[in-house]
Amino acid sequence: MRAAILIIGSLLWDSGDERASWRQSRLIIDHAVRVNVPIRYGRRSQSRGNTFTMTFAINGALGTGVLVPCRTSPPDVAALVAEAEELWKAEEPGAAPGSVGASWGCIGLLFRDQPAPWDWFLAWADFFRRNASPIPPVGREGLLSIPWPAIAPEGAAVDVDLILATATKADATRPHAEDVADAWINQNQGHERYFFENVRHGIRTPEDALVWRRIEETRPSWLREDAYAEAVAVLRGNPPSRV
Repeated sequence: MRAAILIIGSLLWDSGDERASWRQSRLIIDHAVRVNVPIRYGRRSQSRGNTFTMTFAINGALGTGVLVPCRTSPPDVAALVAEAEELWKAEEPGAAPGSVGASWGCIGLLFRDQPAPWDWFLAWADFFRRNASPIPPVGREGLLSIPWPAIAPEGAAVDVDLILATATKADATRPHAEDVADAWINQNQGHERYFFENVRHGIRTPEDALVWRRIEETRPSWLREDAYAEAVAVLRGNPPSRV
């Protein structure tokens, strides 16, 4: 089975040792592609100064995530489980062995073929029930209920057999774009980096333009940071040329 990881946030760009090591050892980053996927900023994160991080948007409009192939194609469910466990370690370095979930999120699996191969489905569902609890859009069998991603912008279906992704628990009340922007505007601890790094790496939501308009109107002092210049150019519609 050809496997890939769907990334919709800091797993792609966080420079921490655990995540950098995971990307290098488990993924083929050079073969990453941008894909259409329903996402939004929907979860307040205490570790990020109570600003918003990315969630899947159930029945929501499509944004853009990044799909990265795994270095190894799992030949069986045991190898698939190992891939999921490594993904969760990158998300939660202190997680117990065998864990693929916590109160704030869990790993979900998406099969290209529907119905999914029965033996793989049964074995994965059994593992998931013993080691995690569902977080929408991941159901009780550990399956991720989103459309099969298509390559952005042309729309061709991605050519892998299964996808692993982290689903995070969205807040009960959906925030407006202004709420998302204000959470970054009203802090000075650098947590706005989450938004700008997502933009710089091609992770986009349908509400990014509204978030950006609010930020640009308010003009917080951190907006002048050189590190954000590339993302600001993208948001202004003037992405820098690349050689």
